[in-house]
Amino acid sequence: MGDVLVIHLSDLDLPTQLGLISLVFVLSAGFLMRTVVYFRRESAGIRPRYPDSWNAAQCRSLERFRLLIGVVLIPLWGVYLFVIPSTPINWRFAYLEVISLISMLSVSYAWAVLLAARNWKQLDGLPHSFLLIVALLALWWGTAFSAIGWILAEASAPPPIHIFSGVYAERAMPRLIETA
Repeated sequence: MGDVLVIHLSDLDLPTQLGLISLVFVLSAGFLMRTVVYFRRESAGIRPRYPDSWNAAQCRSLERFRLLIGVVLIPLWGVYLFVIPSTPINWRFAYLEVISLISMLSVSYAWAVLLAARNWKQLDGLPHSFLLIVALLALWWGTAFSAIGWILAEASAPPPIHIFSGVYAERAMPRLIETA
């Protein structure tokens, strides 16, 4: 299981390696900090503030939606941990390991941000419509999960089989000489 976290970045130059490793570190730290903030607020009993136009059932629905995202992330991480170590190093999509890790950490961080959000009244850029907020969230999460699912499906697909290999040259045919 120690091979899961090994990322093969030897083909990249040093600044790119450092940039990708920094991005992974920042996303991991951000996820952990948001998770700590969420559990701290939950243990203190601080409830989220929703727009006044939302009723109690809508507030509970949004809370369930936020928890559902976390439940969906669990099997997605399981598939990631199962599929990525088994992909060949010379796979057809270069740097799949680091791209998929960054994608997984990004959606985990986004979920932690969604979970730790406490003041929904301050959404000044968006109308306070419950349906609009839920539609935007469902669209964003559906797109994110679909993209990661596609990456993992492509990673788990067997490499294409090349039946014909080598170079095939065209055989020159002699020209017929016409006699008249």
